[in-house]
Amino acid sequence: MGNMHLSELLDIESMTIIQNGFSKMTGMASVLTDENGVSITAGSNFSRFCNELTRKSCLGKSRCEGCDRAGAKQTMHSGKVEVYQCHAGLCDFAAPIIVDGRFMGSFVGGQVLMNEPDEASVRATAEELGIDPDTYVEAIREVPILKQEQIEDAAEFLYMVANIFSTMAYNNYMTLNKSREMENVSRMKLEVLSTINFNIHKPLQEMLFLANSINRMELPEDVATKLRKLEKMNQTVVNTLADAMAYSEMTRTDSDIIETEYDLTKLCEGLQLTYTGRLMESNVEFQVEIEDDVPTDLFGDVTRIRQILINLLNNAVQYTKEGTITLHIAKKSTTYGLLLLFEIRDTGIGMAEEQVKAIQDMFDSVHESQVIDEDILAFGLGMSTQLVNAVYGSVHVESVLGEGTVFTVSIPQMEAEE
Repeated sequence: MGNMHLSELLDIESMTIIQNGFSKMTGMASVLTDENGVSITAGSNFSRFCNELTRKSCLGKSRCEGCDRAGAKQTMHSGKVEVYQCHAGLCDFAAPIIVDGRFMGSFVGGQVLMNEPDEASVRATAEELGIDPDTYVEAIREVPILKQEQIEDAAEFLYMVANIFSTMAYNNYMTLNKSREMENVSRMKLEVLSTINFNIHKPLQEMLFLANSINRMELPEDVATKLRKLEKMNQTVVNTLADAMAYSEMTRTDSDIIETEYDLTKLCEGLQLTYTGRLMESNVEFQVEIEDDVPTDLFGDVTRIRQILINLLNNAVQYTKEGTITLHIAKKSTTYGLLLLFEIRDTGIGMAEEQVKAIQDMFDSVHESQVIDEDILAFGLGMSTQLVNAVYGSVHVESVLGEGTVFTVSIPQMEAEE
């Protein structure tokens, strides 16, 4: 599975809905974490004791993150749900999310007590964390106390939900693999056709020109007949090659666009949750900026748009070690509707002029019979060209070596009717 992350295999918006449902049914807090115990969803039903007090303390937050990592480690090794006590005395649960035999993350729930809290111990912890002891004791008394039977039932329920997440992630993983296999096969076919076209088309055209020139001379009838036949055969081969290249171009992407009404704000919120969680322990900040005049309710192929943005954002994450990654969204009015402008800016390593030109040529030539260079595909942008082409969009690339890169994707959209 390479360097694939759980956030790339699960739709964070959908996972958050399931997570909220779990918390509502059990009264517990819950959160989805990656293989390192780092949250990839916003926590559901977090208690005041944890969210507003313990985690607001620098020392408390550090200890909480340590407990999350320890819980992830335990459930990774056991492959089953683990019940453990956090540093502040609360009971937590962690169930593994396993995809194709690999541990990808955990579904964590809890923030409950198994017994009445030890007030002296709570006050001592408050002193260590720099929290008012009276407020801390008051907050922990708000935490629900569960019986052993309730804890066992909650752990089993948590494990069932984690298995659902595992199944969904595996299905998405298989679909993504299939998509990549199809893309590779399509690219290989196109490379073969392009090579044939390059190596044969020009000589054939020269032969046709030469045959046409000779045919104008006075020749014996039998020679002239054979020459005309040769000319006709050459023209047939040239036309066949042209048709093959045209067909290959038409089938490079699925031409069926599935357009629906969608909420641009929700799309961005999902991306915000995904990349904020993914970059939590890095020196990179993720930002989303939407200009005020951009409509929220739109009509278009939101699945392809989301995948385009994910591909470009993943590329930015890979090559940005510090600074910011920004998704800026603007619009341009047109006669047919509007043009959405998605600008992905990063402060990463940037690219040299020749790399920028090669990538820009890749996006510009997707409609032409040219082969995508393997060095460019190494940037992870090969699929983006197909997707952008499928939604009749375009991409403009700007970059300065050592300073960062900007991809601007323009996609025609319609504003949804009220």
